[in-house]
Formats: sequence, C-alpha cells, structure tokens
Amino acid sequence: MSNFSKRYPEYSTIEGHIRRAHAERSVAIAHMIAGAAEAVIRGTKRLLDSMGDGLAAERDRRAIEADSFLKRSVPRY
Repeated sequence: MSNFSKRYPEYSTIEGHIRRAHAERSVAIAHMIAGAAEAVIRGTKRLLDSMGDGLAAERDRRAIEADSFLKRSVPRY
C-alpha cells in the first residue's frame, strides 16, 4: 500500500485519478507562469522599442535645429 492509501483509505479506489489531476494541475500552472513571463518580456520589449523610437525622433529634431540648411527645408506646423 502506498502512503496515500494509508492516509486516505476512502479514496484508494480513485488514487490514479487523483494523481493525474495533480499532474494536470501542475501542467496548467506551469503554462500560466510561462504565459505571464512571456507577456512581461513582450511588454518590456515594446516599451524599450518605443523609447528607442522616441530617442531617434529627438535626435532628428536636434539635428534639424542645429543645421540651418535643414531648418529652412523642413516646413513648420
């Protein structure tokens, strides 16, 4: 007899089902954790990409302001 059968004799007939349910729950929790980690990584990547785009735009703006020829060729809005 296993330890489970000694502790819960009334459930010894469905012990296999209970073990499978525990395994399925573990897999479901692992998928949930992996999905959450993936979402955090994807969000962080998007944030860094948008910050990089903003920095590139600021660099372009400063280059236009510094160059008098470009300043005249870019219309103001």
